[in-house]
Amino acid sequence: MRNFFSSRAFAVLILVALLCVGLVLYTGASGQPGPVSSVLRVAVAPLHKGFSWLTGSISHGAAYFTDYDQIKAENEELKKQLREAELKLRDAQIALDENDRLRTLAGIKERNRSFEFEVAEVIARSAGDWQSTLTLDKGTLHDVAVDDLVITDDGMVGYVSVAAPNYCEVTTIIDTEMQAGALITRTREVSIAEGDYTLLESGRLRLSYLKQDADILSGDTVETSGRGGLFPKGIMIGTVEQIVPEGHGMSNYAIVRPFVDVDTVSHVFIIKDFEVTE
Repeated sequence: MRNFFSSRAFAVLILVALLCVGLVLYTGASGQPGPVSSVLRVAVAPLHKGFSWLTGSISHGAAYFTDYDQIKAENEELKKQLREAELKLRDAQIALDENDRLRTLAGIKERNRSFEFEVAEVIARSAGDWQSTLTLDKGTLHDVAVDDLVITDDGMVGYVSVAAPNYCEVTTIIDTEMQAGALITRTREVSIAEGDYTLLESGRLRLSYLKQDADILSGDTVETSGRGGLFPKGIMIGTVEQIVPEGHGMSNYAIVRPFVDVDTVSHVFIIKDFEVTE
């Protein structure tokens, strides 16, 4: 190796290198591409393309992530606006529902000027198959008492059977414990409306102790009679669907479909006081 550096071949190689450097310097000074410059340009062209592709990809990638962050921020803002709009819509619906209830209450008060009401919301329902009760969000702190009648604009829901300070329990119109004096609106035929276990699942009740020759037809409406003064008179109960002979053959009973669906009712009116009329 030491002989190579001292040989004539090494000297020639050095000379060629110097000539190449000179040509490059001359080409740069004159602004005209020379043969060596051309060869060098051809040699580095693929590297230049690769570098350009790499820098372009990095630039596009940075732009993509910038756009992604912007789109994500805009999406979050749209979600926020949607939530706010949904809350406003819910509040507006609550206000409309409350307005409807107050209008309904005003109508009931107009028809029954002696009634004193408490508006209440259903907060729970009985889960068993043996009873039908509702829990309301008003109690003795609101002057609600046991045996207060519970209604909607459509008719009777039931009556208060348990009263606590902040809630009360309602025995509904189809519960087996329910009994109320009733009469046929068309004929004023007096009877007893009561719950029946065999009708509970179908959401019906029975009208008992009807005379065999009682003038009662399918489609007749039934209302409270007000007898005894426990419940006010004239609260609608339901519609007669069928007249059935009792097993002993001495009287009939009627199957009644109540006007109020106790499984879906959500807001009610508790009659806390009324003027007794018979």
